[in-house]
Amino acid sequence: MKTYLKICLLLTVLLLLAACTKKPALPDLALIPWIESHGYQRSEIFPVITSHSVSGPQVKVSVNHESHYLLVDFNAIDLILQENTYKNVNFEPQRMTNRITETSEMLFEEGYLHDVSLLGRDYPILYVSIIKHSSAPFKAKGVIGRNFLINGQLTLDMRNKILAFSTKPEHSLNDLYPDNRLVTINLNRNHDDNHGLLKFFCYINGAKHPATLSTRNSMTLISPELADTLSQKHNAQNVTVGSLKIGDKIFTNVNCEISDEPLTLEPKNPETINLVIGMDLIGQCLLTIDFINGKMVIE
Repeated sequence: MKTYLKICLLLTVLLLLAACTKKPALPDLALIPWIESHGYQRSEIFPVITSHSVSGPQVKVSVNHESHYLLVDFNAIDLILQENTYKNVNFEPQRMTNRITETSEMLFEEGYLHDVSLLGRDYPILYVSIIKHSSAPFKAKGVIGRNFLINGQLTLDMRNKILAFSTKPEHSLNDLYPDNRLVTINLNRNHDDNHGLLKFFCYINGAKHPATLSTRNSMTLISPELADTLSQKHNAQNVTVGSLKIGDKIFTNVNCEISDEPLTLEPKNPETINLVIGMDLIGQCLLTIDFINGKMVIE
């Protein structure tokens, strides 16, 4: 009996290990109509994974043939890695820097990393930032910032667990959608600002407000000031937004977490960010961002 139990336990462990190490596979792309209508090639489609601690889209990044899944983050600038994410790779340190990020203060070691592959492109050498210390937990193994996205078009489909990215899209969003569906985005293109955000306007219960997207947040965040105007409840942790409109996409009864974070995302900018769209909403939609022309569609 004891031998039987040991065999069962061993088989269970082996099955769990197999499940944990299984590589994500692409679904049947022929069954996903937006791939053809947007003009993406198969080589431009990538599987994404999520995890218990990171709900945002993570794609494979290889460094000298060692692979990990890193978070695609529209509001990061460059490639940021946790220390020891990649071991025994060729890294040339250059300098130490401190940064105030959205949620914490971080100490980085910047330098050159060799033989990097991500989103279908190979980089013989890249300047990256390694997190040496963070005042708040940084859950992802690393993030891919928008320096790798700014010259292309991205579509994120969390329902099918895929991400498409092309630097030479067959169609722009202006070709595919009428103006009422397009959302203009501001990217702070002209200077290297680590606090620069992907910003746009949305309508909350009919009123216009500045907002941003965050793949780091599992839940949509709202500023305390805006929450106070929507609810009479004081010292609450959450508030329900009756109607949230982005382009022609309308979300109803959105449960938002009240947080000071929207106010501190861009401390040097006097413009308040009242809403941070999290993965609770992004995960429901097909999100396409045309970084080249500064347009976005949520459907």
